[in-house]
Amino acid sequence: MVGRKQESDRSGAVRKRAIMVGAGGFAGVWIREFLPVFEERLEVVALVDQDPLALGRGAGVLGLRPEQTFIDMARAFGSVDADFAILAIPPGPRLRAVALAAERHLAVLCEKPLADSWNNSLAVLRLAEQADLKLSVVQNYRYSRRIMTLKWLLHSGALGELNTIAVRFAVDFRVDTAGGAFRHGIPDAMLYEGAVHHFDQLRNLGEADAAWISGRSWNRAWSTFANDCCAEFMIGLENGVIAHYEMNNIARGQQHGWHQEGVRIEAEGGSVVLDADGTVRTIRHLGQGHERVADVPQVEIERDEHFLVISEFLDWLDGGPVPSTEVHDNIRTAALAFGAVEASRTGTVVDVADMLARAGVG
Repeated sequence: MVGRKQESDRSGAVRKRAIMVGAGGFAGVWIREFLPVFEERLEVVALVDQDPLALGRGAGVLGLRPEQTFIDMARAFGSVDADFAILAIPPGPRLRAVALAAERHLAVLCEKPLADSWNNSLAVLRLAEQADLKLSVVQNYRYSRRIMTLKWLLHSGALGELNTIAVRFAVDFRVDTAGGAFRHGIPDAMLYEGAVHHFDQLRNLGEADAAWISGRSWNRAWSTFANDCCAEFMIGLENGVIAHYEMNNIARGQQHGWHQEGVRIEAEGGSVVLDADGTVRTIRHLGQGHERVADVPQVEIERDEHFLVISEFLDWLDGGPVPSTEVHDNIRTAALAFGAVEASRTGTVVDVADMLARAGVG
């Protein structure tokens, strides 16, 4: 086995050994920006990628020896001593990677989505359950300062019970700006691989799972996409809140791109809006056409986004609390995303709660 004796950080906790699956694309961001922040808590002991050039670049950044780099994923899992795996690869090979981790009883931290289909998502869940794996999914939007500020306001009770949630995602994407050409060609990828961020936020902000979803996705002849890139959905949450989701990846006008989405929530005590500028604002009707608008101070947190996700996952491995995005929670986001796919394909209202019940997810 490739590896070395585990070392402790300054607090006395043992540094965790990680197999990093993925070196190109967004995995490169992990290697260059995320992982160095946690060098006292984790050590990458193996790097896997099918692209030799990306593999070499990543190994150089991480300071890995040639014997710690692998083109074959199974060989990496079979020959390296590790504590967990990081999966920053496209959704297609995700199930196989989790299966390899399960064989070695390695914890898993994977980028969203959980998998590339509803059946494969359920298969990942079953693998984690059967092997008693700690598996968490990176839904980093829950941990952005703008969303955490909005969540704090809703938790405060200042606006009372929620009525509706509307989320708008609109961006002028072309082949070279959509985060990977694969998103332009794989059917429904913009829903289960892209919009899954927003479906997770509807559950997060509404504090309830989805009961049903209806709507459709479509494409336009003048887009650069080979698959559907626009969508409109209505979603009923189990607590009675109604949500509306708009996705437009060929928006040639007002932009609400990644981390700049437009959010509007109506509640019994007023409205709250979050626009592209990142400021959370409350709006209260005072009568006779008058309104009171107030900006909400942004929450102060030491870490956010991926950094907080990784920190909480490492805490979990050290015996800390279960992260909010672990697999038993995230399967509910997967159900909503693939429910959206089914609703668009069939033109029916999809019973998301029934999808989960039929799969035996309590």
